Order: sequence, then structure tokens, then C-alpha cells
Amino acid sequence: MSDGKAARKVSSTGQAEEQCEHMTAEVLDVLADSIKESAISIDVNSNIVHWNAAFARKFARPAAGDQLATYFDPPGLRALIKATMNVDSARDAEMILDDGGPNVAAFRVTAVPIEPDNGQRSRMLLVIDDISEQADQRNRMVANSRLVAVGEMAAGVAHELNNPLTAILGFSQLALKQAVDPVLRKDLESIAGEAERAGQIVDNLLGLARAHTGHGDRFDVAASLKKVLDLREYECRVNNIEVVTYLDPDTPMTRADGHRMEQVFLNLIGNAIHAISEDAGKGNITVGLVAIDGLIRISITDDGPGIPDESLPFIFDQFYTTKPVGKGTGLGLHICQEIVKDHGGEIRVESHPGRGTTFVVEIPVVPVEEPVEQEPIKPEQPISFAMLKVLAVDDEPVITDLMTRILGGLGHEVDVASDGAEALRLINMSDYDAILLDVKMPGLGGPEVLRCIEGLRPELAERVMFITGDTVSLNTQSFLLDEDVDVLHKPFSLEELREKLQHFAALKDDRTSEGETGKRPDLTAGISRISRRSQS
Repeated sequence: MSDGKAARKVSSTGQAEEQCEHMTAEVLDVLADSIKESAISIDVNSNIVHWNAAFARKFARPAAGDQLATYFDPPGLRALIKATMNVDSARDAEMILDDGGPNVAAFRVTAVPIEPDNGQRSRMLLVIDDISEQADQRNRMVANSRLVAVGEMAAGVAHELNNPLTAILGFSQLALKQAVDPVLRKDLESIAGEAERAGQIVDNLLGLARAHTGHGDRFDVAASLKKVLDLREYECRVNNIEVVTYLDPDTPMTRADGHRMEQVFLNLIGNAIHAISEDAGKGNITVGLVAIDGLIRISITDDGPGIPDESLPFIFDQFYTTKPVGKGTGLGLHICQEIVKDHGGEIRVESHPGRGTTFVVEIPVVPVEEPVEQEPIKPEQPISFAMLKVLAVDDEPVITDLMTRILGGLGHEVDVASDGAEALRLINMSDYDAILLDVKMPGLGGPEVLRCIEGLRPELAERVMFITGDTVSLNTQSFLLDEDVDVLHKPFSLEELREKLQHFAALKDDRTSEGETGKRPDLTAGISRISRRSQS
């Protein structure tokens, strides 16, 4: 081969290789730009070598040789690059990029070492995936799980409080009937009054923990605000905060998810308390309610330090908070805004540094059917004073002692049982005009006892009334709703129990007038069967 031909061949080969490399680079560019995640390659000095379109869109278009830190430098990135440069495998880590303002983003950064032909690792590929939305969802799940755990614990404690509250209220009222000394009477009235107040607080707490049905419920905004203010009353008092309310009595009902709206009110009032307590240590909160132009407007104003002007535009953004580290998640107001928007409403804030803050919530008035008011039915015959034979079933001795005292004082004959099996044995041996059943008991609970009575002696089913302090458990709620049974909620007063007994007295009068007779079946045969069912 002549030298000229050889030179032409070498030249042709070089051009082909150059064209191949150019085509390869174009293909790689197309592939890199097709990746939705930001991708960038850097050298050992963190100088940018190449980048894809996603990186340019996300962080601005760099120039070759620019420092990576100019565009992307979250805490932990440099450590990841250093740890990955001299290993054989990729590494990844989650990082938070906070610009000091409202923008906080989460990223998963994957670092891949690149080994050129000479065997020296001089470059690295970084794939940057924005996971802010997933991180937000994860944080919400964590926050919700914590709230659920706290709510369940609070509900359990509140439920357990109902038994001693019932005893305190009941025995203090019994003592009032015998007290002659005016000072003692006043003390007992205070005890009874505070027990009723504690019972209302517990009921409010349980109301927040109960399962809710979502949109479509009849919602009384004024009653809801009063309930939330009752829950926050202690915090206000210890922080020297006076609460003033202006609630328009003509505010109409609307259709809304009362549970979620109460979360909004709790959060806004809690923020107002925090603002005042962290500033002057005393102050005022004003809560207003009015209906205007088809909207229900709720305003919550505090005279705290106000919100800084630079923070005001971002106050509803996710993760943004003006509270110190550890005292706020930055999710409360954002969630409030979502709840209000879900109801077709709007939430806004008005604030000036040193002049306090006002949050205004507006939700539309959605017409709801007004309940038909029925005139009270006047009894055709006088109230019955028939003596009843009553069975009181509760695993708390103080409750059965209380019912024995109350019912015995009214002239009724009372037997007590501490569990369901003992109750069925007593029912098998005697007729009862009224059976007062606790819902939750060791062994056979109230529902199982009722099932046994319905199967073996159905005429007694109408003489059963449940007494319970559990209004949170889904099983209890479902049972009471499905069975449509008569219920007396703990803590109950003497008058409430006396009024409930009138129903059973009327039933006894009816049976007496009809001359009811009948053979009583053996209930004990069903005890073991029902017990096995309850344990399975």
C-alpha cells in the first residue's frame, strides 16, 4: 500500500471515529435530557462538566467549569461526594434545601462514580430527585400517626375518668339531699358542679376523638366555637388571657364536617394563645361570628406581637413557621387552609407587627333541613311510682354501690352483678323490671348479655338499658347505633337516672294491666355458648 493510500485510510478512520463519538455524545445528550430527574456530572473539584435539561430547568443553566455549589449545595452533599469518589458503588442520601424563606425542598441525591479509560476516577454523576411531595406526605403520615396515638391515649384516659366522675357526681348529690349545714351544702354543690364541668370537658375531648362521617353533617358553628373555647379555657386562664366572644345568635346552621372545622378553630385559638404567652404574658382574644352575604364569617383576633411583614405572604405555606424550633411543624395553618378550601371557603390573615393578628375564616351557608319541632307529648296518666326490681351490672364496684344507693333511695329493689355471666345467672333466678348493663366488662360484655337475653327470653330485651362512658370505640358506637337501644352516658346525675327509670315503670304498669304471665326459660345454658363466641 502506498503512503498516500495509507494516509487517506488513516484520515478516513479518524473521521469515522470522530463522527461516531459525535453521534454517541448526541445520543447521550438525548438520553440525559429524557430523564425527568436532574442529572449532572462533575470533576474531582466539583466543577460542572455536563448537565441535562431537567437540571437547567430546576436550578438554572450552568456553564462548563462552574462550581456545583453555585447552583446546588444542600447540607450533606459534599460529604456524599467525598464518600462516593473512591468506592466502587453508588450511594444516595436524602437532603433538605432551605433558602431561609418559604421555599423548603427535599431531594434524594444519588452519586455514581465514573471511571474513565485510564482507570482514574476523575468524574462523578449526580442524579437529583425532588421528593418534596413524598416527604410532605410522609411527614403528614408521621404527624397523623402521632395524633392518632395521642388521641387514642387521651380517649382511653377520658373514658376511664367517666367512672370516678360518675361516683363523685352521684355521691355528692346524694350527700346534698341529707346535708343541713349551709356551709357543707355549699361545699357539696361545688363538688357536684365541678364534677359536671369535668364531665363536659371529657365529653368534648371524646367528641374530638370520635370517628366522624365527613361532609354532609348539620353544623352549628356557634356551639362548635363554644366547645373549643371550653377546651382552651384552662390555657387561657393560666396565661392571663381574657376571651371575649361576639357570636351572632341568628347565625344559621350549615352543612360541614364539624370534626375538621373544630380542628381549624383549635389550631387558630391555640396559635393566638401561644403568640400572647410568648410575648407579653397576658392579653386578649376576641372571637366573632356573623353571617353575611351567604357566608358564615369567623374571626379570631389576638393582641399579641403580630406577624413580621416578611413572613406574612408565606404564613399558609407548608413547613413554614414563625415559632422556635421544636414548637411548630409548619403544617398547622396549611392544613387549616386545606380544610377551609375543602368546604368551599377561604381563610385569610391580617396582621401588623406590634398590633396583633386576626384570622378570618369564611365558609358558605349550605342549607340544611330544619328539624321538625314537636310539641311535648303530655302524659295521659300521672307519672308512675311503681316499685321496680332492678339489676345493675357494672365491673366497677363504686358504680354498682352508687346505683344501689340511688335506686334504693327511690324505693326500688336492687340486685348487682360485676360481670355478664353473673348477670345471666341472676336473670335466670328472678324477674327484673329493668336491667342496667355496662357495655364493656371483663368476660361477657353488655352486648353479649343482650344477645343471650334476645335469644332465650326476648320479652326482657325491652327492659335493658345500657350505661357507658365509652363513646369513642367504633365497636361501641356501631353497636349502640345498630341496636337503637336506650343509653345513659356516664357521668350521669340522680335526676337523669330517675327520668330514665320512668320508662321501665310505665312498662311495668302496662304488664300489670295486661296480666302478663309466662314460663321463664333457663338462661344459664346459653352462658358458655355466648362466652365462647365473645372470646373467638
